[in-house]
Amino acid sequence: MKPFETICADPPWLFGDRLPGNGRGAAKHYASMTVEDICRFPLPPLAKDCRLFLWRVASMQEEALLVARVWGFRIKAEIVWKKLTKTGKRHFGMGRTVRMEHETCLIGVRGSPPILFRRERSILEAHVGRHSEKPEEFYDLVERLSPGPYVELFARRSRPGWTCLGNEVEPVEGPLAVGGTVEA
Repeated sequence: MKPFETICADPPWLFGDRLPGNGRGAAKHYASMTVEDICRFPLPPLAKDCRLFLWRVASMQEEALLVARVWGFRIKAEIVWKKLTKTGKRHFGMGRTVRMEHETCLIGVRGSPPILFRRERSILEAHVGRHSEKPEEFYDLVERLSPGPYVELFARRSRPGWTCLGNEVEPVEGPLAVGGTVEA
């Protein structure tokens, strides 16, 4: 298996979001992990020159930087996803200080991976899907910026041309995967 040159991860961050209702808060949608568990998560084989796209939650900025460092990446940039409703209006999300209408994805590097397209903007406007699902436009952006092979950790669905590993993805084939999850 060729080592992955691009890795995307949207870790199931554990934070105190015990909110009322059936759909509010991450814990009501998926099993979450501590920062320590995310740091220890077994990464698939990565190329010497590799790029990381790491989604973080607003309340855990330092923790996301720690995960990137422990995984061996230096943060170089970020993408901000400005969320839009299905009708194209600004999303009105949750938040303790301000209501979040965006998410942030950190971009890190190991070594010196090539940048395939140098005119990509840092803000991505796209519609919101189901809880924690990232828009197709994000994956298109990743493929414009960074070479494959591509792997997504904590994936929620499969994508053509990508290895998608996560406990909500249908089983995937290969030595790293059992029922859609990475073996320890």
